[in-house]
Amino acid sequence: MTSTPSRIFASPRAPGAVLRLLAFGACAWLTACGGGGGGSDSAAVAAPGATAVVAAAANTAPMTVDQGPGTRAALNAPYVSVTICKPGTTTCQTIDHVLVDTGSSGLRVLTPLDPALGLPAVNGQSGPAGECTSFVSGYTWGSVKRADVKIGGETAAGISIHVVNDSAAAFASVPRDCSGTGNNLGTVAALGANGILGIGVLQRDCGANCVTVAQAATYYSCGGGACSASTMPLEQQVSNPVIGFPINNNGVVLVLPSVPTGGANSLSGTLIFGIGTQSNNRIGSATVYRTDAVGNINTTYRGTPWTASFFDSGSNALYFSDTSLRMCPTSTGFYCPTAPLTLSATNSAFDGSVSGLVNFTIESVDGLNGSVTAASVGGTNFGDSHSSLNNAFDWGLPFFFGRSVFVAFEGAGAPTPYLAY
Repeated sequence: MTSTPSRIFASPRAPGAVLRLLAFGACAWLTACGGGGGGSDSAAVAAPGATAVVAAAANTAPMTVDQGPGTRAALNAPYVSVTICKPGTTTCQTIDHVLVDTGSSGLRVLTPLDPALGLPAVNGQSGPAGECTSFVSGYTWGSVKRADVKIGGETAAGISIHVVNDSAAAFASVPRDCSGTGNNLGTVAALGANGILGIGVLQRDCGANCVTVAQAATYYSCGGGACSASTMPLEQQVSNPVIGFPINNNGVVLVLPSVPTGGANSLSGTLIFGIGTQSNNRIGSATVYRTDAVGNINTTYRGTPWTASFFDSGSNALYFSDTSLRMCPTSTGFYCPTAPLTLSATNSAFDGSVSGLVNFTIESVDGLNGSVTAASVGGTNFGDSHSSLNNAFDWGLPFFFGRSVFVAFEGAGAPTPYLAY
């Protein structure tokens, strides 16, 4: 299966709050009722903070939207804590403020890591494996290691993870075809997070494309002071950690509260593992939207169909093209209506089996209080140099406010992959 582009647009505050992985496919994601500021399954909200927390269980992890770990406050960035351990041991390190990203697959953690971890290397064709992950506005570069990954009460044993900015000599130089993809996003300041938890529909970040052919700006074999493009077997590729859990491994549910006009200073929600495997992850009355192989659905906005649309918790706004909307004078690329504006679009499953209206609200980014970390905001796709995004409506984190959004992984049985809410 091919991997998909992840996005990083310039945020009005934290520069790296929006993700969509770039590689070999189109894009991804979902659809249908409620407004951008809430839905029928929302919890009660009272600014400055809001909470939609599911009772703690082994298959859950607390998810927060706050100012993030960087020096500049993040906007609309959902975080969890992830513990990585040397495989088969209790030598572990917990990393907070790892960005929850339904638009990519795989765990990427920023260095420095505790030297005591001593994570074993994954090898390429002729030496330790390196990886370049290309996003819309830049790239991350580093090594591929094996680790036990713990999130909430769940553990994925011995999976491959991407260690960004590994200081080992083998990874000191970034391959030219990787650095040429944009800015280096391998710092907390650039990313607005201590890592990325990619839990999109794809099981692995490259898939079959990398098994037999060495793809440019993807996997590398590093040794002798140089890195060269390398193939990578499926079982050694960086994978969505959830597929490695023993039982609750077929998908995830993101639960966040509604956000009032003017935004909220913090949000508390829940990341639930599995779909239909426990009493807390039943799909119930949610509508199922089948996607294409990489997670795309169709969105029609103001009569224009966008056939490569996707739902992405790693995007800090709703990104779509509308030249009639007022642009922000300060926050470049974002919309700044003079008053909160209610709009609508129609989403439909990739196979046309179901459709539904989405009402959403956007408000001025420039008008937000500096303490706000969650708000219903929008930005433009116009001028995006990546053709795979020019036909996309990016349903970023504001869509998730006030909803329980289900992401079902590929290979988890018919009719996967799908999204539902």
